[in-house]
Amino acid sequence: MSRLLLVAYSFPPDPVPGALRPGYIAQYLPQFGWEVTVLTHSSGEPPFPAHVVRVGARASSSAASPARKRPRDTTMRAILRAIRNAVIFPDEMAPWILPAIARGLRVLRSERFDAILTTALPTSAHVVGACLSALTRTPWIADYRDAWSGNPYMPWGPVKRRLQRAAENAAVGRAAQLTTVSEPIAEHLRSLHQKPVSVIENAYDTAEWEAIPDAAPQGFDLVYTGTMYAGKRSAEPLFAAVARLRSEGHPLADAVRVHFYGHNNEQVIDEAALHGVADCVRLHGVVPRVEAMRAQRKAAGLLIFLNMDAATAGERGSKYLEYIGARRAMLVFGPPASVMRETVERGGLGWFASDAAGAKSALQALYERYSAGLYELRSDASFVPSSIDLARMFAACLDRAVRDPRSPARRAQKEAAVS
Repeated sequence: MSRLLLVAYSFPPDPVPGALRPGYIAQYLPQFGWEVTVLTHSSGEPPFPAHVVRVGARASSSAASPARKRPRDTTMRAILRAIRNAVIFPDEMAPWILPAIARGLRVLRSERFDAILTTALPTSAHVVGACLSALTRTPWIADYRDAWSGNPYMPWGPVKRRLQRAAENAAVGRAAQLTTVSEPIAEHLRSLHQKPVSVIENAYDTAEWEAIPDAAPQGFDLVYTGTMYAGKRSAEPLFAAVARLRSEGHPLADAVRVHFYGHNNEQVIDEAALHGVADCVRLHGVVPRVEAMRAQRKAAGLLIFLNMDAATAGERGSKYLEYIGARRAMLVFGPPASVMRETVERGGLGWFASDAAGAKSALQALYERYSAGLYELRSDASFVPSSIDLARMFAACLDRAVRDPRSPARRAQKEAAVS
């Protein structure tokens, strides 16, 4: 069996979307001939057998904090955040890089490994992978869950963005192959790097839902599990729609409760207050993933908020994949040309809206279903890859990487053998 070192800053049981993809890789890749060792910053035991090497693991990341609200940003906090974003390089996880390289070297030199796979964000993971590949001459694949230097969510100025581009070019030059979650990101990567790029879409795992009880909604509860990315995403169209329905005396406006699970979501209180509907918002903070899944399965509907910038129309994210397992209708907000519109319509997943008018219509339709006792949604998810499909595609990429004589690591190995 071939051996892989998987470098993933987040890993199960971390209650963050970035932990899912590496979790599926580690759990299912052995079925395709690859034994996986995971190098991660995450703490806690994953809900499946895995060989995990932890570096600088924080206190249990799955600890719940539903009752605590984070303090509102002050001017000073905003200034400090701007300084941090300008100075720390390449991202906030940069202090993890050197300890991860040191520990990764010990792992790679303790026994034979055939390949390294890094998955990012954070991009610090790619820096770790590039250094480990250079130091050990091991073939490396860089997996992009999001773009690096071209990431529209990052609050970088022009100087830092140029530095990020230079760092990306330097690091990725060592990679044998690149993988990513969507064709738009793949096109961006092909324009930057002379490397093979494979699209391996995010997946879902039906097995994760087997232990989650299916419960009828106890009210017209809409649930969002994720982050609003410090204002890059907005719930204002939803709240504007609720306000309009309330002014019209529609019963759903008084019945609706909008639940937010995750970090950095305090902005929604202010957004709801602007429309006079703050009383319908409930903040739960960060909770263990299983608790978030239970909330999804007993909801009347599930919410997705995408960046409304037209430049992000090619992003799908991974949240809808988890929601498919919850079997609840979705209300997705995004720019008019978003690829998620077609995904929602194709799979019969619910409704897509780009403004308050679209949200109002979708809310009324969702409330009609709820009032009729129709809350479970059996959507067509046949076009969505499963976790097994994802592992199979990564195995194929890894097999190609270790055989490719043109990869930097393979060339270095040949040169060392000749000398």
